[in-house]
Amino acid sequence: MKSSLVKSLDLKYEPVAVFLSNEKPDGALQGKEGIRSCTIPLFIAAAKGKTVVFERKTVTCNGGKVGFGFGQFPNYPDGIEYFLTVGKEGKFEGEGYKKNPQLGDDFVKCLPITDIPYEYVIFKPLSQVDVDKEKPEIIIFFVNPNQLSALTVLANYYRPGYENVMIPFASGCQSLFLLPYAETKKENPRAVVGLIDITVRPMVEPDMLSFSVTYKMFLDMEKNVEGSFLEKNLWRRVLEKMDKSHW
Repeated sequence: MKSSLVKSLDLKYEPVAVFLSNEKPDGALQGKEGIRSCTIPLFIAAAKGKTVVFERKTVTCNGGKVGFGFGQFPNYPDGIEYFLTVGKEGKFEGEGYKKNPQLGDDFVKCLPITDIPYEYVIFKPLSQVDVDKEKPEIIIFFVNPNQLSALTVLANYYRPGYENVMIPFASGCQSLFLLPYAETKKENPRAVVGLIDITVRPMVEPDMLSFSVTYKMFLDMEKNVEGSFLEKNLWRRVLEKMDKSHW
């Protein structure tokens, strides 16, 4: 799939399309059953040109299970709300991402937790998508701050108001799938900025964030490149500065 938006942004990594399916694509990368690992490196592999599959039995991280729509936290209640906060003496240290277990519990209750009726969540490079045969649920961009600025402006360019993009507190995988997937169910979905998870930050480049949109929103943004600031001199000046910074 060719994209004038992708060309305008001068991206280092190509966007990733997210599909839901009951059929596993041949040759896809995935985690190993029974071996605990984070899902973020696999997502980065998709941005580098690989097709990646997530399924219940190979997503071993409890947060990852929720993040990819495979149901509730296995350790909730009396687990994750302590892990996110103060921990449990003699058992595990808390992450300190929420002040106390009550706020941790509130966070879990606020999440749009779902159990998708599919076996696989598939991440595929956008350039490999055949739009005549397949329809993604979500498109995810890997961006630096300048590209994030451009996508945020474009997401508001053709829509009323100024809150068409959100930056939620969430784990990395929740920001890549769970929250954007919840937006696909809304009449006026918002874009989701992600990878702000402190646990994830050491795994990604210092200037790297994600920007996820529903497929329809991606197509709308694509149609609105023409005539927008992306064709004007100020954005060209930003691109020139990016070239000098070797992003």
